[in-house]
Amino acid sequence: MQTLKILVIVMGGLIVVALALVAYGLVSRLSAPAGGPAFGDVMLDLPAGCRLAAAEARDGRLIVRADGPAERGCQQVVVIDLASGRVQGRVQLRTAP
Repeated sequence: MQTLKILVIVMGGLIVVALALVAYGLVSRLSAPAGGPAFGDVMLDLPAGCRLAAAEARDGRLIVRADGPAERGCQQVVVIDLASGRVQGRVQLRTAP
């Protein structure tokens, strides 16, 4: 009978420790930054004579708008993934002939 009592106490203690570890895991995941790790430097290639007109971070992406002479291809919007730093796509604006 004494052995059974000790076994029940030990098992109860293990359950409490397991619940504490689960709670710690949930709290640490919820408090982690949403952006994840920094990706370092990103080099964005723009044609000569272009300038940065605007930049906005939204939904895990950086949206960059370049401005300048249309003949050089300066008028474009570039979408960069903030998690990886990779260019996801470009929208180049051109004038109709």
